[in-house]
Amino acid sequence: MRWSCAIRRNGVNETTTEADHQQENNDALEADGASATRVVSTINGEVEIPAEPQRIAATYYAGELAALGIRPAGTVTRLLPEQSPHLAGYTDDALDLGQFPPNMEAMVELAPDLIIAADFDELDYEQLSKIAPTVILPWTTDDVWGKLRTVAGILGKEAEAEVYIEAYETHAAEARAAIEGVIQEGETVSVIRFVGKGGVRGYAGRDVGHAFHHGLQLDMPPAMEALVEEDPNLTSTGNLSLEESLTYAGGDWLFILVTDKESDQAYQQAQELWSNLPAVQNQRVHLLPADVWFTYDPISMNHTLDEAVRLLVGGDEQG
Repeated sequence: MRWSCAIRRNGVNETTTEADHQQENNDALEADGASATRVVSTINGEVEIPAEPQRIAATYYAGELAALGIRPAGTVTRLLPEQSPHLAGYTDDALDLGQFPPNMEAMVELAPDLIIAADFDELDYEQLSKIAPTVILPWTTDDVWGKLRTVAGILGKEAEAEVYIEAYETHAAEARAAIEGVIQEGETVSVIRFVGKGGVRGYAGRDVGHAFHHGLQLDMPPAMEALVEEDPNLTSTGNLSLEESLTYAGGDWLFILVTDKESDQAYQQAQELWSNLPAVQNQRVHLLPADVWFTYDPISMNHTLDEAVRLLVGGDEQG
């Protein structure tokens, strides 16, 4: 998603291109200090925000801010250290804004100068925008790097985003070298999540599947590949029955995520039905801890990439 921005000085908009507006922002800030603002085009229309916000509330973009060198002043419980340990060094002093949707009293107490939120949070945009300028971003449109670039575009941090992505790609190349000889030619990897009491989802190259299918560039089972050909932006299948899931769980390696007691019970019930799957037969089944894997942000992608290598090379967590 591309963002058009303008710098406002003394009430006058000076429209700039995405490529050159960052330098103009820097020059303006030196001259005008904190009074400079940026105008961004969003799904809710044009929003005027501080050119250099100091207290950002992030309902689901704390990891993107961290990758840009910015510590959020507040974020939701889900992204605080206890539930998202990868972000602990970036959110440990952030105000807890509660679960989704965020607690409005906590948001008022935080007194942010900018709110960045995802469009699935069931947010009241009008109410939030009375507290601070609010930018709501579509969550499902972009992959993790698209999200990072979008947040960077809002904040004038495009260069920082590209540096981070380039570093990840270097890390990923090293990770692929580390698993040479482990995955044989033609072998596939299934990434499965149990949802609630009986739902099963197969993951493509986003979210839980990113480390395996993008970072390590490992192949998906043919059924999942076919879905991705139809929808390149696919994150996962919808909820499947255990019988329907067999096609997507049939990879030579099987990685399974359970996120709560109900989904764990559903996984236990699947043992007999899944007993003939190739990965089960060859003892290539690994459980993925939710606090490590059930997160999708630039910081966490480096951690899950390392975890994927550890599991493939001979780690624990056998299912």
